[in-house]
Amino acid sequence: MSFSMLLRRLRTEAGLTIAELARTSGVSVRGISDLERGRRAVPQRRTVEALADGLGLGEGQRALLLAGRNGGREPGAPGSEPGLRDFPRATEAFMGRETELARLVEAAASAAGQPVVVAVSGAPGAGKTAFVLHAVRQIADRFPAGQVLVDGRGLDEDAPESAELMVRVLKAFGVGDRELANTGADGHPALYQRVLSGQRCVLVLDNVRDEEQVRPLLPRAGTSMVILTSRRNLAGLGSGHRLVLGELSPDDAAGLLTTLIGRERAEAEPAAIAEIAERCGRLPLALWVAGNWLATRTAWSIRRLADRLAVEERRLDALAAGDVRVSAAFDVSYRQLGPAAAHMFRRLALIDGGATTASCAARLSGQALPAAQRSLDELVEAGLLTVQRGRYRLHDLLRLFAGDRLRAEETVRDIDSVRADLHHWLLDNAMAAGRWHEPGHRAPASHARPGMVQLSGADEAREWLQAEGTTWLAAYRAVAAAGEHPRVVEVAQSLHWFSYRWMFWSHWPEVFHTAAGAAEALEDPWLAAQFAYHAWALAAYEGRLPKTSAFRGGLARARHHYA
Repeated sequence: MSFSMLLRRLRTEAGLTIAELARTSGVSVRGISDLERGRRAVPQRRTVEALADGLGLGEGQRALLLAGRNGGREPGAPGSEPGLRDFPRATEAFMGRETELARLVEAAASAAGQPVVVAVSGAPGAGKTAFVLHAVRQIADRFPAGQVLVDGRGLDEDAPESAELMVRVLKAFGVGDRELANTGADGHPALYQRVLSGQRCVLVLDNVRDEEQVRPLLPRAGTSMVILTSRRNLAGLGSGHRLVLGELSPDDAAGLLTTLIGRERAEAEPAAIAEIAERCGRLPLALWVAGNWLATRTAWSIRRLADRLAVEERRLDALAAGDVRVSAAFDVSYRQLGPAAAHMFRRLALIDGGATTASCAARLSGQALPAAQRSLDELVEAGLLTVQRGRYRLHDLLRLFAGDRLRAEETVRDIDSVRADLHHWLLDNAMAAGRWHEPGHRAPASHARPGMVQLSGADEAREWLQAEGTTWLAAYRAVAAAGEHPRVVEVAQSLHWFSYRWMFWSHWPEVFHTAAGAAEALEDPWLAAQFAYHAWALAAYEGRLPKTSAFRGGLARARHHYA
């Protein structure tokens, strides 16, 4: 609301004419008339103080009127109200996020006749606060009343309730202790809504705990903009704009590292920069830590850190700079999980490839499917898991952290048992799915076995085999390495016909070459020859004949047996 409209509204509510206000305030009739008609955009502060006295305003409305006089002045300029100019400046390097920035700017442009709410969520370390600090600078000129940031401390055990945050916002807008006391706690919500309705400002509620904490703080009228940041997706808030921050693009991740350590140094070792970016999972916090770690060790080569991060078991320990540790950011979220979700999170570290389905997660955790779904939903809500098209994915660094917690909280025997059970479950399903593609096949007896993936036909079986290719292939490799030759042979036989339906998959030569070796170990040269020939045929189809002596030897034996 403009100053002219606000002054006219307050004068009308006070039941005063312009002449009466002139007498009580000492401001001339012409001066008041010019202000109400917008002919004087930025009145002097002492003029506004006199008008507030003449209107008999309380501290809340006085703060509104004083803030309104800044409508034509840049936020943060001398004369702005306390709190409105005290918006923190970004101290961390920022890179990328062009799509998200464009969406936030677009949302700001829509704040014309009603408040706009934007919820920014993402995994621990995704750079939500840095993004918002950067974004607010882009939209500041649209909100002349200024910007306010309040930390919700959502990760603290004693996070403040909405009533406390409401008082902090009111004080930022100049409402004094006397006005707050006179209004009383019961009157604070109405005062809060009245103050914000008169402001064209940006209110950032950073590090939000949950919907309950911030729902009373959302304005119901006016043209302000509220930006929420949280590791949770705050789905319970309903309508509004939502931005989910994931990892950076490869170029932006490398660019962030370059900004932190200097262009000349980064351009001298571009391959090492790219490796560090990937080993940090392109997560802004990890990149910031790695970049600052290098920036304080100018004698170190970039390759030295890249090689250090290559060791998965030590990667999280290496991602520490001073008192900032990537693992500590993860641990805060992990400690807030319920027991079932924490158990699920740890077990997900055993998934090869990082992505899985609810049925696989249920088997892994030992939970019934509905309970497993609830645990997965809690992890998604906590920002520790992402979901897309029914598949759940752990960020690479979160997978390493989950593995650390698994080894710390569960026994080696239990871990090995769970891993072996998962491998056999995956291969059982792979065999059942593969047999759907055999000529004249009907639903196998195992289709009705408890815990198996329910596959109703060949198309559904194909979708499962392709979607879970990384996971069942890893299980196949594991049983082969363990010397389970009969299982290896059985899996390869069940996938023989399906391999012709998905011939472009680059791992088929490995699958059947491995099966040929298992058949040889079982002293079945004819079956070994069949597998070796099939491996050769699929490799030849793709034009990728392996050069290894083992493959050439297997092919020679296949030719011998077929001859």
